[in-house]
Amino acid sequence: MKKFLYTLLLSINIVSISVAQTPEQSVLKQASDMGQSFLDKDYDTFATYTHPKVMKAMGGKDNMVKNLKRSFDGFENEGVSFLGTDYSAPSKIITVEDGTMQCTLIQMIEMKVKGGKLTSQSCLLAISENKGKNWYFLDTAGYNHPTMKTLILNLSDEIVIPGRIDPVFEPDEKIPDQE
Repeated sequence: MKKFLYTLLLSINIVSISVAQTPEQSVLKQASDMGQSFLDKDYDTFATYTHPKVMKAMGGKDNMVKNLKRSFDGFENEGVSFLGTDYSAPSKIITVEDGTMQCTLIQMIEMKVKGGKLTSQSCLLAISENKGKNWYFLDTAGYNHPTMKTLILNLSDEIVIPGRIDPVFEPDEKIPDQE
């Protein structure tokens, strides 16, 4: 019986260790979950990944969700459909004095547009205020480090925010006219 209990406890510990995520795995998983909620048009879930300061600037969660829905309905009306999202590995995760964790990762959004496919890339700033358990994401497109620091006062000087990343357009393949 002792041998059985020992084996059972050892098995539980091994499973617990294998399930535990590193902060890097956690930020990447949550970014992917955020991307999937975006593709699923689940704007309520998508909003939970938005930094509270951004949410407040957008007039609160309900207003943010309403504006997201209106914006993306407009894209659909123009013939744009979102096909997929993908995320690069996060940069080095930096912990600042108050314990907040910060890093960046590249978000790729693939969309069908008139005449082809467009892949847009942007840098996301990821912030966790609870040791990597939950992450918030901010798109840095159009913003540099000093500008982001006006929103995120404790933004580490070690965080690198790249400049604009140009989208890539792939035209649809033309089918030759058959005679």
